Amino acid sequence: MKPDAAAGRYARALAEIAGENDAQALEALSAEIALLAATAGSDAALLRFFDSPSAHAADKTAAAVSLAKKAGLSDLAARFFNVLVENRRVGALRGIAAALAERRDRAANIVPAEATFATEPGPAEEKALQQALEKMTGSHVRLSVKVDPDLLGGAVARVGSRIYDGSLRTRLQSLHRRLARA
Repeated sequence: MKPDAAAGRYARALAEIAGENDAQALEALSAEIALLAATAGSDAALLRFFDSPSAHAADKTAAAVSLAKKAGLSDLAARFFNVLVENRRVGALRGIAAALAERRDRAANIVPAEATFATEPGPAEEKALQQALEKMTGSHVRLSVKVDPDLLGGAVARVGSRIYDGSLRTRLQSLHRRLARA
């Protein structure tokens, strides 16, 4: 099974148990799984230990329980982590966290959007673009911002598969094509 497919299946199962349409429950659980991914899922030594077939199951379980207690995980998150340890899938934690975050956003009616600006935008510009995208999509928007000086000016926004291009580079290319035809 591909790691991404396994992560998606684990995230789907976890979301169903937590209440797939309960945005608050998914928010809390997503934060816990992200914490696990940042700790256990990022430490190479822990990953080797948990995924090793030669390590004793009792040692792995004791380590998982200890880690869950120190992290202050809920019962559901701790049990889920134990399932990952038993199935030697701790390496999939990052993918599971990402897939669960997507489900959390879907339950909260939040769509991811990416905006690329020619120069670093100010907070007012980001907020104005976010509000415009929310108005156009009818959903809340989680905006991530990048800077690409090749745009020359303006911005390009991507929401799902839809692209809104208001860059100076594209306008100049369009003008160039019209002049070439004339």
